[in-house]
Amino acid sequence: MENNVDIQTKQVVKQFDNKEKFSATTQGHWQKRNAEFIRYQEDIDGVVVNVTVKIEATGVKIMRKGEIQMNLHFVEGEDTITLYEITGGRIPLTVRTHSILHFVTDHGGKLKVHYDLIQDDEKMGSYQYEITYKEKS
Repeated sequence: MENNVDIQTKQVVKQFDNKEKFSATTQGHWQKRNAEFIRYQEDIDGVVVNVTVKIEATGVKIMRKGEIQMNLHFVEGEDTITLYEITGGRIPLTVRTHSILHFVTDHGGKLKVHYDLIQDDEKMGSYQYEITYKEKS
């Protein structure tokens, strides 16, 4: 079953001494099967990217497809490897997941992920991703 949902995303990016916050409100789809899927479109620096968030008991995946392609796999307390694909090529990154919090109701939910991205043993930054989704009435 697929439901239309209102979506709010919040992201905090800490890189070196710089901290930036991003937020967006959009609409998308929420589907519950063996896992939960939330699909929406995100505008990254003027480029529209299709985003799928897959929530399972074993972890979370955020998949971005478009001019920017990245599949982030989050497993709490573990490191995973991803490829960040841009026009110039692929960059391998380590995703170090600190915490995953998922609250769900009959009509929506909230997901929070706190993680670091590491390239060549150097921490690129600390990130917080939050998505709140609620069925449209």
